[in-house]
Order: sequence, then C-alpha cells, then structure tokens
Amino acid sequence: MDKPEPQLLLEVHDVHKRYALPRESLLRPPAEVHALKGVSLQVVAGRSLGIVGESGSGKSTLARLVMALEQPTAGQVLLQGRDLHALSAGDLRAARRDFQMVFQDPYGSLDPRRRVWRTVAEPAAALEGASRVQQRERAAAMLEAVGLRPDALDKYPHEFSGGQRQRIAIARALITRPKLIVADEAVSALDVSVQAQVLNLMADLRDAHGVTFLFISHDLAVVAHLCQDVAVMQGGRVVEHGPVRQVLREPRHPYTRQLLDAVPGQGVASAA
Repeated sequence: MDKPEPQLLLEVHDVHKRYALPRESLLRPPAEVHALKGVSLQVVAGRSLGIVGESGSGKSTLARLVMALEQPTAGQVLLQGRDLHALSAGDLRAARRDFQMVFQDPYGSLDPRRRVWRTVAEPAAALEGASRVQQRERAAAMLEAVGLRPDALDKYPHEFSGGQRQRIAIARALITRPKLIVADEAVSALDVSVQAQVLNLMADLRDAHGVTFLFISHDLAVVAHLCQDVAVMQGGRVVEHGPVRQVLREPRHPYTRQLLDAVPGQGVASAA
C-alpha cells in the first residue's frame, strides 16, 4: 500500500527582513540591519521543526514573521498554502485559530490582572464568540490537558511557579486546537528540571493532539528531545537543514559543528 504524500503545513519562501536604524544624519539615508537573508523552510504536518542558532541569528525575527506579527521585506510565508501576509485583517484573524504562539517569558505573556480561565479562553473567545460558560469549560479542559488542577481556573498568574505559568501559556495556545504552535525559547527561562517537565508535556501534547511545533531555541539538546527536523541559522541565513538525527550526528556545516562542540558531553548526539 502506497504511503500518503506528506502534507506541507508551513512554507517559508525566500524571506528577507530589513530594519531601519535611527537616522544619524539628515543628509544620509538611515542604515539598515538585514536580519533575514533569503530564508526558505518547509514544515511537514506532524514533523516538528527546531530552529537553532546563537543570539542575533534571526530565529526570533523568523518566528514573528511566521506569526504574522511583522511583515517581511520580501518573500512569502504560507500556512496550508495561504500567504499569511496577503490576507485581509479579517481573514488573518480567522486563520489564527490554526497557529498560536508560546513566548519565552510566561509571566510577561499572561495578563496579571486576569484570572487564569479568562486568559486561557481569550483566543477562543476572540475567534469563535463562545459564551462565557463555554469559555470556562474549554479553559478547564485545556488546563487539565497540561496537568493543572481545576482550582487553577480562578487564580492569578502570580500564584503559580514559572513552570506552571508556562503550562498555562501552552493551554492558552492549545485552546483553538491549532495545527501549528510557534514556541520561541519557551523553556529557556526555566530551571533544568522544570525544562524537562515542560518538554515532556509538549511531546505528549504533540502526540495526543497532533500539534506540530516550530520550536525556536539556542539549545540543541532541547531541539533533539522534541523535534524530528532541525534548521541551523547563522547571520540571518539557514546554513543546514534536515532530520535531527542526520544533522546532529553528521553535521556538514562548520557552524553546526561549532554549536555541537560547545555542548558539554555527548548528550545531544545520543538524544537525537
């Protein structure tokens, strides 16, 4: 029996992003930072992709473009074949049910004035117009899915630990049942033991809910734990891209080897 063709979930085609720096002189044009230089990637549904690289490599800029939080200077970002940056405001708002984001700082991404159930339910309320009772019920189900007790519903973010707050942020991202979750350094602010708990949770949710992750990280071991594919970025470009096992065990680009050499021990290759 023939295997079904892999379904492309996300396509990034020759994306560039330039930022103008503050003008130093009225007689000269402002200088620019070329943050992304022709980035092209594909994410297959069901195969999570890790984006790794040092600070300044363009990882977070790419995440913002994929989330349509910023416009590319050139190129396209397609989700299920639709160019996100060509959609009308209304169509983009409706499309957001299919892609959500988890940020690096869970406390900063949660409204301290809102009870947890309202924060978790917010995307569903905005996109679907669910009733207050329905919002609360769905928030309770999502919090249960990420391992939090029902009494978390009426608490505020400051009443939770960092790991619990990240679980709340993940529940919020899951509530619209998205096909893609962009996680930008989502565990880097957590202690190592809590990182492992949150990564295991993400892996369980990936398997249980069919969510595909675009996981942004500077940590190769984290990517090896969660993702099937990896792309290595340096200076706004993708310098290596392929299955995690292949890239981490047989790196071809010197920068990838440099990142691997910087990791203590042999844990990354064995985890792949």
